[in-house]
Amino acid sequence: MRAGAAQRDITPWVGMPIDAPRRKSVGVHDPLFVRALVLDDESGSAVAIVCFDLIGCGFEAAEAIRGAIRERSGIEHALLNFAHPHSSRGLGCPGEHGEMSADETAWHDATHRAILDVVAEAQAGVAPAILRAGRAPAQVGYNRRITYPDGSVGMGDNKEGTVVPWVNVLVAERKADGTPLAVLFEHAAHPVIVPDTSNLTSADFPGAAVARVKEELGADVVAMFAQGCGANINGYPLRTTHENAAAAGRKLGDAVLRAFREAEPISADELIVRSTSVELPCQPYPSVDIWRQTVDNLEDDWKRGTESGRPVDWITEEVYLSTRKNLETVKGKMERGEGPARRRLDATAVMLGDEWCLVALAGETFCQYELWVDEEAPFARTMTLAYTNGGDGYVATDVALAMGEKGGYEAGSYPCWWANGLGGPQYSALAVGTEKRIREAIAYLWQGR
Repeated sequence: MRAGAAQRDITPWVGMPIDAPRRKSVGVHDPLFVRALVLDDESGSAVAIVCFDLIGCGFEAAEAIRGAIRERSGIEHALLNFAHPHSSRGLGCPGEHGEMSADETAWHDATHRAILDVVAEAQAGVAPAILRAGRAPAQVGYNRRITYPDGSVGMGDNKEGTVVPWVNVLVAERKADGTPLAVLFEHAAHPVIVPDTSNLTSADFPGAAVARVKEELGADVVAMFAQGCGANINGYPLRTTHENAAAAGRKLGDAVLRAFREAEPISADELIVRSTSVELPCQPYPSVDIWRQTVDNLEDDWKRGTESGRPVDWITEEVYLSTRKNLETVKGKMERGEGPARRRLDATAVMLGDEWCLVALAGETFCQYELWVDEEAPFARTMTLAYTNGGDGYVATDVALAMGEKGGYEAGSYPCWWANGLGGPQYSALAVGTEKRIREAIAYLWQGR
């Protein structure tokens, strides 16, 4: 096996918007990076694992970037994983600027060039390497789905809820002298400890975790945080202070270092990469009565917020107007007898014999999928990523989807106007049966290796 790694600073410039919620940055608390680890074997099989301190991107942008990597570097398989800090911003298609300011346009173009440069640098530096894999206990957050007395789901700190209680690491060491080249580590939790009232760009706890690893192993080591299946897990304490984010990150970094020390060598010398795409079913559009109830719920929340001077939940004028537009679009589809399109989910498996497997999934995927992979995968060790190669919303479990309108933000349906899946492009929540299809797609990748 051979490995190479590199990194670039891609911090947005001061004055550019921060996403989720959108606000103008007034400074930088800590920088954002793109980092790449390129692995290849003697047969020429190669994969580029690219990790971003950005909130995410869509399928179109991911495909364009991966195509550009393929054209420039000849690497067929590229995994673009987004740490998803809500104190960063998203990435669009190359050359797609829309209504961006001049600074945004320049940063956007520079970031796409940096992605290609960092992969090319990592590829140029590949050399014989020893790979080691490990795991250590870690938890920087709690399940965020709590059940109210009426049976509906909302957000909070569910300290008894399901989480992924570990950090996985893949260590690449130079075969020549045994020194560490790169440490890829994965943990599942939303980076939302930085308060949403802060106007400072930040990588949240993943940035602090990377800093802790480099502090111990050396500044030249490329430490890469990859986001796991953290869609229903929030970093803790939620939206509080930069200091709390740093403390959580250092705690995670200490766990990474423990896993690094205990990681075991991988003897396999053949790299197998397989990908597939699956179509996920969506729920039918609502009846006319339920559609009208959805509109009424939106209007009531907007009226209460404007009269009190305090927005109801996260409803802003921008959200209100876009939701009304979406509901009118759905009404037109209903009148024409159209049903929702299916949702797309891409899955990739990177395999080293029976010793190690990385599963990468698109979208904001519930932690139960990572736990299932760990239990069912026919490999000694696993690492599972979500937020990889694009996506268009949350990917919940069948249990959550079966709750219908009580399923909460991530899994709810009409008449809850604020449910994530209703925002498009399908304008409908995923249907029960989603989980089975995803499991089958992942298992398919493992077959016949």
